[in-house]
Order: sequence, then C-alpha cells, then structure tokens
Amino acid sequence: MADEETKAPEQAEGGAAPEKSGKLGLKTIIMVGALLGGEAAVVGVAMMMWAGPGEVQAEIVETDNAEGELVSELMIVSDRFPNHQSGKIWLWDTEIQIQVKQKDLEFVERLLEERNAEIKTGVSALWRNAHHRYLTEPNLETMTRQLTEYLAETFGESADGLSRVHKVLIPRCVGLPGDG
Repeated sequence: MADEETKAPEQAEGGAAPEKSGKLGLKTIIMVGALLGGEAAVVGVAMMMWAGPGEVQAEIVETDNAEGELVSELMIVSDRFPNHQSGKIWLWDTEIQIQVKQKDLEFVERLLEERNAEIKTGVSALWRNAHHRYLTEPNLETMTRQLTEYLAETFGESADGLSRVHKVLIPRCVGLPGDG
C-alpha cells in the first residue's frame, strides 16, 4: 500500500505515465538552427553594409593653432629605444613628432638636419632613463612633458620670445619585452 501511495496519480489510477527521454525533438533543433542561421545572416549583411576599413591617406598636416597660425608636423624620431629601469629589458617602439608654427618651420627643419644625431641621442637618453611607469601612462604625460622641455631647449625661442616647438606628439610608444 505504501508503494501505491508513492506512485504518481496517473499510475495509481491505472493510466500510463508519459515517458521522458531527455532528447530534444527534431522540431526544436530545426527551429534553433533556423534562428541562429537567420541571426548570422542579418549580422553578416549589416557588417557588409556599414562596417569595413576606411581609407587611410598620409599627408603633411598643416592646421591652424589657437592663435590662427598655420602649424606643420615634423618627424623627430621613429625608432626602438631600450629601457632597463623595471629590472627587465624592454624595447619601446616609438615615434615622436612635433608641431611647429609655419614661420619657424624652415629654421627647425635646418636645425633638425644639422643636429639629427644629437637630438636622437637626447631623446634616446630620455627613454633609457625613464621609469617604467612613465612609459606605461595612458597618455604619456610625463614623457611628453620631458620631451617638450628637451626639444624646446634644443630648438630655442623664436623672435617673439615663444618656443619654436608648439606641441610634442607621441603617436606610437609600444613596449616589447626583451630577452632578459
């Protein structure tokens, strides 16, 4: 009698209990597959219509600064600099550019050509002696400030008493762990 009470009500009355097999029905699998296929098609069409790489064109950039003067960008150095300050060897793949007012462009280009090795050596010394945390700052504020000071001293002031270096730009500074 205890066995009869523990049986499901359908079984107790003599009805057959529905069997549960744990398998998904063919209909369910087909519906899920169709939904996933439809979603993939919609995403694929949307990506083809709206996404994709844009065109990249390199050109000499000349813009107006806050004073309305034309500004040009000059490449100072594009090189890899070693740094051992963290206790490990790091190579920093770096590109440094400066913005120069149009009136100072000729002087800065000439000085850059005449003292190229000296300027690269000074920049390299900044990178070799920098603390690792300076090189990993999100906006490289410390390195930009140090470079601005060094390059402003190197290129000097124009006739109006302002620095010939309008702005220092570091578009690339990627650390690569070295062997050590």
